[in-house]
Amino acid sequence: MGKLKFNISTQFFINYLILFILLIIILILSFIASIFYIEKNYPLPQDDINMARLYKNIHKYGIKRACKIENISSDSYVELVDENLKVISQYNSNHEIGYTYLQKDFNKLLIDSYNMKEFDYTNEKSKKYSSDFNFYYSNDTSNILLVSIPNENKFPLKNFFAFTLSFFIVSLFIVILLYAKITSNSIVRPIRKLVRGVNKISNGDYDIKINFKSKNEFGHLRDAINQMAQKIQKEINLREKSEQNRKRLILDISHDLKTPLTNIIGYSETLHQSKNLEDDIRNKYLDIIISNSKRANNLIQDLFALSKIESDDNKIELKDYDLCEFIRRILVNYILEFEENEMSYEFDIPEEEIICKINPKYLERALSNIIINSIKYSGKNSTLKLKIRRLYDTSLITIEDNGVGINSNSLKDIFEPFVRGDISRNSKTGGTGLGLAITKAIIEKHGGTISLDDYHEKGCRFIISIPLKQE
Repeated sequence: MGKLKFNISTQFFINYLILFILLIIILILSFIASIFYIEKNYPLPQDDINMARLYKNIHKYGIKRACKIENISSDSYVELVDENLKVISQYNSNHEIGYTYLQKDFNKLLIDSYNMKEFDYTNEKSKKYSSDFNFYYSNDTSNILLVSIPNENKFPLKNFFAFTLSFFIVSLFIVILLYAKITSNSIVRPIRKLVRGVNKISNGDYDIKINFKSKNEFGHLRDAINQMAQKIQKEINLREKSEQNRKRLILDISHDLKTPLTNIIGYSETLHQSKNLEDDIRNKYLDIIISNSKRANNLIQDLFALSKIESDDNKIELKDYDLCEFIRRILVNYILEFEENEMSYEFDIPEEEIICKINPKYLERALSNIIINSIKYSGKNSTLKLKIRRLYDTSLITIEDNGVGINSNSLKDIFEPFVRGDISRNSKTGGTGLGLAITKAIIEKHGGTISLDDYHEKGCRFIISIPLKQE
């Protein structure tokens, strides 16, 4: 479970910070929208009109088209007066073309305009309003341009604030609605998925895996629930496997004890009922009874040994030994058997010491089980090879032969109790099927591992690792 990238409190802080930034952005956009609205729906104040350009366009296109080009509203007052104060062109003026201003009236108009005094004016549509005048004098023609925009067409400040506030409120409502939905989903959606997952687990579905992206506490809770479900499922699988192994073990024990006990009972009854048997037949029956008794006893002894070794209460004592010298002493005991079975052998054991902590009694039994199996199943003209080498902090023991090998169907379970390498589960070879299970348990008690090389071309190759003594 990794470190939290964001906890929920940090996520809330980030959400509030983002919301604050959005508020600032909305406010800025509201002012921009208001300015755009003003420019589109209200004419510019007369002080902002380019009088020289308007005058030039009047001479080029005519007064009506020039006013349209310069965005002069239809309620505006525009006149072109010559040097004699005679109106020679007009737009929306109540003065007809040819009307002549009195000098004193025109002078007063100039003075009042300079003093920014408003005029009450009635245009040609008989609409009354107050306005400001602006003048432009042309040196080339000595004409005078009079322009006035009604004050009513100037954008009122209260309208500006009303539009800005309206735009801000509507935009804020939409943004908050969308943002609340997005942020709430980051909390509500994980909770819903967690609840659904827990409900499935409570109903016995431990294969469920809760999936959603989260880097806060919800992600940790998701991982914890998934791990809990996996552990429960694993425990259930182990329990089921243990129960299957227990049933199989009982069945195998019953099977392996049934044959020798049946023989013992049968031949004992025959000896008891037949008083006049010849000595050689009687001795033959007694040999069969003794042989089957030994088989039953060996099975019971191996079961006891396996149970004792696998017990958690059984702590075997480990001492420092030179593994190379220890294995040499074991191999000496089997040289005669190799020769009697016409087997060759190759040992690759280093001269230098390889010190490991081992229990000589138990480890000798583990290695002997493998060697005896090789002698028993390999046959004549086969070869047993044993090699020891050091690999980092581990000693590796490789034991291989080129005999009949192990049936492919048994490879996976070869270290389980009562599993034999031959296809038929008979006991002609005298084995109990517990040898490799005991070997595996002993090696694991030494902190090591044992495996069977699946890719060995012929025969068997066992690889055993035992930890070296720690300095």
